[in-house]
Amino acid sequence: MLTLQDLKWIVKEPEKEEKLPTARYLLEHGKRVVSMENGGEVQLLVFREGYALYRIGKYTTVFPVHTCGDYCYENDGQQICVDVAFFEQQEWYVRLLLEGEDRLAKNRETCRKERVVSYHAVSEEWFFLASPALPPLEQLIEKEKILELMGLLTERQRDIIILYFYYGETQWEIAKSLGISQPTVSQSLMAALRRMRDGQKDSSSEKRADSRRCTV
Repeated sequence: MLTLQDLKWIVKEPEKEEKLPTARYLLEHGKRVVSMENGGEVQLLVFREGYALYRIGKYTTVFPVHTCGDYCYENDGQQICVDVAFFEQQEWYVRLLLEGEDRLAKNRETCRKERVVSYHAVSEEWFFLASPALPPLEQLIEKEKILELMGLLTERQRDIIILYFYYGETQWEIAKSLGISQPTVSQSLMAALRRMRDGQKDSSSEKRADSRRCTV
């Protein structure tokens, strides 16, 4: 049995100031150490670089393995904490699954309570433009490409895209929320999607050009 303690010995402990990698980067460049799946809906991957990638349905999050220490939760109004020493003797995935679940739940709760229209706040969960027909890992990569394209948009365009696709609001609801007219919402939405499509075409053209240079 591979325990969590064994896993922590195997994987690197990232520096505190080290930037958290994206799911796409880990999938394309990371060295996978161990993984588990449950019916295709739940997926947990651990990479030698010291990070775990957890996915459930359309949601995903990335976190450092070594930060998974004591686990605290509430029961009948009382806070109960389980020492990390207990988890380190259990199978490697037990504590990581709890961490992944908590992180995704916190992300969704924050979005629901604060209604934060933020490119960064919901970026971990953006699968709404990725094709559901793609296998899970390819969906993750597709999502990361979408996030890169979102970076081409203005702040207002990103807000409208998030409210329209992520929250499912109508153009009239978005107009009221942002204090603008419905035609402005419609025009901004179309302009944003057009800019993303153009960005995708430019990216594809660059890749083909790089491929041709490599074959010369």
